[in-house]
Amino acid sequence: MDVRRIKADEWSLLRELRLRSLLDAPEAFGQRYENAAAEPETEWRSAARASAAGDRRAWFVARDNDLAATEIGLVQARRRPPADCLVFSMWVAPAARRGGVGRALINSATNWAGSWGAERIVLWVTGANESATRFYDRLGFRLLLEGPDAESGRAFGAFAMELTLAGQA
Repeated sequence: MDVRRIKADEWSLLRELRLRSLLDAPEAFGQRYENAAAEPETEWRSAARASAAGDRRAWFVARDNDLAATEIGLVQARRRPPADCLVFSMWVAPAARRGGVGRALINSATNWAGSWGAERIVLWVTGANESATRFYDRLGFRLLLEGPDAESGRAFGAFAMELTLAGQA
C-alpha cells in the first residue's frame, strides 16, 4: 500500500473515490451523494488542480498495490491560517479497514501539514461514528469540548477532535 498526493489531472479518480465514499457511508459526511454526483466536471478538475500542489489544500489517495493497484482510501487536508490543518472526507474502503490505511492517510496529511508549519490538526466525527472516534483517539487526537471548532461540529451532530503537532517527530 502507498499513499500519495492526488495529481492535477486526476479529477476523475477524485470524483470516483469521493462518490464511493458517499455511497458507502452517507451518514459520515456533510455532503450528500446526489450533490457530489451533480457537480460539473469543471468543479472536479478545479479541486484536483488546487489539491495537487502548494500548501493551501491537498487530497491524498491510498492505493493497494496487491489488489491490482486499486485505490482504497482518501483524505482531504486544508490549511486554516495561521497554523491549523483541517482534515475532511476521510474514507477507507470497507475491505481495507483495520489494515493501516487510515493511519497512513492521516500520517500523509500530518506530514504535509508539518511541511508548512502546522501546529495542530482538527477534524470532525459524526456522533454516531464511534469506530472513527476510537480510531482517532488511538492516533492521539483528543476531543474538543469548547471553542469554535467544538461549536461548529455540534451544529452538524459532530464532535471536533484535535491533534497537537508541536513537539511531534
